[in-house]
Amino acid sequence: MVLSYYKNRFYINIGVILLFFTFITAFIIFPALKEISAVNQEITNERIKLERKLALGLNIKKVIKDLDNIEETAKTLDDIFLEKNSELNIINNLESLANQHNTNIDITSDFVKKDIGPNTNAMELKIIATGSYKQILNFISGIENQKNYFNLQNISFTKNKKSDGSSTVVAQLIGNVYFKK
Repeated sequence: MVLSYYKNRFYINIGVILLFFTFITAFIIFPALKEISAVNQEITNERIKLERKLALGLNIKKVIKDLDNIEETAKTLDDIFLEKNSELNIINNLESLANQHNTNIDITSDFVKKDIGPNTNAMELKIIATGSYKQILNFISGIENQKNYFNLQNISFTKNKKSDGSSTVVAQLIGNVYFKK
């Protein structure tokens, strides 16, 4: 009997302890594990979002750098192309360049602009330059050093002898100048 009393008391104590641990597990540990799992999932989602934002930030920096490079090229193109309706300016520039190099020039053009791109027109110029060979070469070099782009497509030289024994060189230059639309 004494033994069964201690035995029953032992089983009751074990039952109470098991009930206590079951209560703790059911009402404290499982909710805490659920909350930890939810927080872990939120941290993982936030990490993925931050990695995407970092990648986008790096891409944006690269895009901004590329855009800066393109803007520099666009500024160069703005200097190369002539403004719309500035045909007289290019002719005046060529004439003053010829005067600097003691070369006589005759400029002919039909002044018809050909559409060659979305924002660009081209106009053909034919220049007949007369002078010494060195003067004409200096004139051509001056054309190439201008900030505006003059694309020489054809150059031909002929030598003319004068009646006094001297000779001059005649160069025919055909090329295009480019205008913004």
